[in-house]
Amino acid sequence: MRNTVARREARAAVDLGAKLGATGRKPRLRIADVGCGRGWLTEVLSHFGEAVGFDQSTVEAARRYPRLTFVERDVLDLGHAPTPRAHDARSKHDRQEPAGRGKPGPNEPDLPGDFDVAVCTEVVEHIRREDQPRLAESVSSVLRQEGTLILTTPNRPVVARVVETLALHNELQPVENWLDAEALSRLLNPHFEVLKLTTLMFFPAWMRKIGPLSRAFRTFYETWGGHRAMDPVLGPTLRGLYLGVVARKRPVADGAR
Repeated sequence: MRNTVARREARAAVDLGAKLGATGRKPRLRIADVGCGRGWLTEVLSHFGEAVGFDQSTVEAARRYPRLTFVERDVLDLGHAPTPRAHDARSKHDRQEPAGRGKPGPNEPDLPGDFDVAVCTEVVEHIRREDQPRLAESVSSVLRQEGTLILTTPNRPVVARVVETLALHNELQPVENWLDAEALSRLLNPHFEVLKLTTLMFFPAWMRKIGPLSRAFRTFYETWGGHRAMDPVLGPTLRGLYLGVVARKRPVADGAR
């Protein structure tokens, strides 16, 4: 499943990069990977601009991708001072002495309002329900005015049905607060204007029970490019396994900054 998700996210990043490149924008984008985990998506995003990964622990990500920048920070509080650990993309010979506690590292981004794009994939569902609004506000705080948010998260009605059908309860993480399309829109609305809300990954649960058929469908969908034909049709039905959102940060009045 991890490889499936990785391919889907990498494909989404490539599509995003192609669309942004077509706009004729000259400056390199600054991209925040919020909840970067092991850092593989940060690496993909780095091909389209200056990507920085944020997570509570970035040790593994920095080990895997030593040339990238990772910052340890609570994703619910991105607009405030980071914890001491920061990893930058320069060689050991080029690095300055580490910054003191609570201060940015030598190659660490200035926050808040520093990024053109924030990417938040499979993060919000692992946040306590009462803290999910804080995540939306936190991500908004690192974006420049009218910056772009790209967010994916499991689609609650579909995922709940899959888990029940395939008896996957024991494979769930400790916190699984899935959202449906309406709840996700409400969550983002105070800080973002939703430009597009769609679904990704059509994979009938019953098909997972039939090994040969399941493998054939996955080959068609993932390897042979079936998603290119199916996802545009599937999106408006909201029956995909994941919700995908593209949103723009709402303008903030001068007096509220």
